[in-house]
Amino acid sequence: MPTLPLCLLLLVLAIAFGHAYEAPEAQVRVFYPRGFEVSIPDAEGISLFAFHGKLNEEFDGLEAGQWSRDIPKAKRGRWTFRDHKTKLNHGDTLYFWTYVIYNGLGYRQDEGAHVVTSYDNPHK
Repeated sequence: MPTLPLCLLLLVLAIAFGHAYEAPEAQVRVFYPRGFEVSIPDAEGISLFAFHGKLNEEFDGLEAGQWSRDIPKAKRGRWTFRDHKTKLNHGDTLYFWTYVIYNGLGYRQDEGAHVVTSYDNPHK
């Protein structure tokens, strides 16, 4: 029978390796009169953030979408995709999926959707 310290070590290893990483939930900000951004917070271990989005049309699988961009580095504590040209109206839906490389492995947040109900100040 294993000794108590060995049992504790096995328990710690099981917890550490059993904890699965999940891609952070993306935050969407919509600006008036145009533009939007989708971002996740920076965290140690993240080396890439990718955004794929479509306006008012759901995805059919993992297609690229109207917007498809890799963000290679975080700025001001966030990994952020920005679009300065698109006008989003009240009631529009931004459908998206994101991809994060964390500690060398890829993780997706699928089936994201944001309905425009208000606008944010772009200078915050």
